[in-house]
Amino acid sequence: MCHLTDRDRQALRLAAELRRRMQDWLGRRGVPAALAVSPFVDPAGDASVLIRMNAHAALAMILGFEEQRRGDERTRDARIWPPEEDAGGRVPDGR
Repeated sequence: MCHLTDRDRQALRLAAELRRRMQDWLGRRGVPAALAVSPFVDPAGDASVLIRMNAHAALAMILGFEEQRRGDERTRDARIWPPEEDAGGRVPDGR
């Protein structure tokens, strides 16, 4: 049987709540996100999380941070992913 410390349980609750809120936030923006939030206790003994997400979710969050910084919603409809094709019909990574 596995015994969890108080910090372990705190990290689990933190990860679950953050995952739920991030999925809700991304869902309201219509972002299909692959998202994982993993709990852990750091070396200092603090409850912590690791976040893994796809590029679409990460870029949506960057735009959301920019909206908040500016205090407006001008970036809400900006398209930054996937990248636009260049004049030669290729995406910037060379395909």
